[in-house]
Formats: sequence, structure tokens, C-alpha cells
Amino acid sequence: MEPYLSAELEQLRSALQNRDISDSEARQQILTCCLNGLKIQQVGLWQYTDEDLLRCELLLDKDSGMSKEALLIDRWSFPGYFAALDKKKVIRASDAQSDPATRDLADLFLKPFDIKSLLDVPIFHGDKLSGIICCEQTAVIKRWTEDEVAFVEGLADIYCSRFS
Repeated sequence: MEPYLSAELEQLRSALQNRDISDSEARQQILTCCLNGLKIQQVGLWQYTDEDLLRCELLLDKDSGMSKEALLIDRWSFPGYFAALDKKKVIRASDAQSDPATRDLADLFLKPFDIKSLLDVPIFHGDKLSGIICCEQTAVIKRWTEDEVAFVEGLADIYCSRFS
């Protein structure tokens, strides 16, 4: 992994050792680390409310800041996307509007928000998929590197350590 990404993870781990940091502040710090480390437009923390529905718990945008808008996506509206999530693997969609894993998000989610690329990394509690960290690049296509994937997987591990 790129040294600056490793350093970002270590700084975050160190900061979150402080148990005086609230859960909401810890979530925000994890997503801010992702936003800054990957130099992307947006990052969201999505949690399963049940196995058929994902709710955005927190969304950070590089320009407009934090949003707690209640965004929901369900299995019936986006079957291809949920089928990809069910595999419990990273979704790396450089061209998200045409990628088989994410293209059914195009009309209602990707195009309206000008999202070109998605990197979705699973969050597990034990062996159960509980959510995702969703990295979004707008305006231009981003080719996600192995180092970037490993970085977000590290963030997901930090999240699990804090919230398990």
C-alpha cells in the first residue's frame, strides 16, 4: 500500500483509540479519512436494515460537507446491485453506469448525482455482511487501484473494530 495511505490508516487508528470520541464523530472521522486518502468527491456509510434494504447512515461530500439525508436502496429496485453485494466482495466499478454490478443504479442514483465511478467495500460483523463503505467519484471516471481497495478495506476493518 502507498506509504501515505498507510500513514492515514495509522493516524486514524490512533485517533480512534480515544474512547471519548463519540460514535458519530468516529464514523465521520473514518469517512473523512477515506475522502481525503482517495481524493474523491463523496463517501457514504451504508448499513443493512434487513437483508433487502440498505440505508445511508452518513454521506460526506468534498464540497458540500456532511449529509444525513435518508437515502434508501432496496433489493427489488436494484436486483443486480444486491446480487453483487451478496457475493460479499468488493465492487470496483470504474464505469459505474455500465458495469454489470452497478448499472441498475444508473437512472435513479448514478446519473442524477453525476456519479461516474463506485468502489463499494463490505463491512462485516463476524461473517455477516452488515453494510458497505461506498466511495464515489463524480464528473470523471476513476480507475480504482489495488492500494485504494486495500486502504478502504483497512477503513472497514477499523470500523468493525470500533463498532462490533
